[in-house]
Amino acid sequence: MDFVDIDKTLPGGGNLGGIAQFIYFGLWRDVQTWPSPSQSSTTDFGDDFNLSTDIAMKPGKRMYSLYTTEDAAKLDIATIGEEGGKGFQLTLNVYSPGLSTKLMGFINGVKNEDLVLVAPDNNGQMYILGDALRSAKFSTSEGSGTGTTTEGRRGIGLTFTFTSPHLYQYTGSVPLTTTIVT
Repeated sequence: MDFVDIDKTLPGGGNLGGIAQFIYFGLWRDVQTWPSPSQSSTTDFGDDFNLSTDIAMKPGKRMYSLYTTEDAAKLDIATIGEEGGKGFQLTLNVYSPGLSTKLMGFINGVKNEDLVLVAPDNNGQMYILGDALRSAKFSTSEGSGTGTTTEGRRGIGLTFTFTSPHLYQYTGSVPLTTTIVT
């Protein structure tokens, strides 16, 4: 690895915090091809941690969008592990307003499933939770319910976790249309 100087890198001066108003989800078992990091020997420092190939779903499958309240979603990145075994725990927290049957159906459907998630941030960078070896997991629904007052927060808070040996930025596309069954 050839190190380089790391300057202040704020494209166009932008550096908004938070996650965009939609995240994307699918079942881990429905992924046909996982994105992979660049394998070129001529990449710039850090480019080998871009997942530039597209995630592809199995025939008849696709990913779906989930709305999240603006300024109520975040991706936390924590270093985990002991010396010689470091990795990263990605924790995605989102909040979806209301208590619709679709939202409750989603929670009932994913509570014990293996998932893949794509979380775009407010700067257009995307992060994928899930890879060929490990899935993302639904872990809690903290902050969920009717709220206590009429101006309270009524909806569902969702937390998903994923453990990875590396941090990656996903630059591929999100497969939101069903693949053709041949």
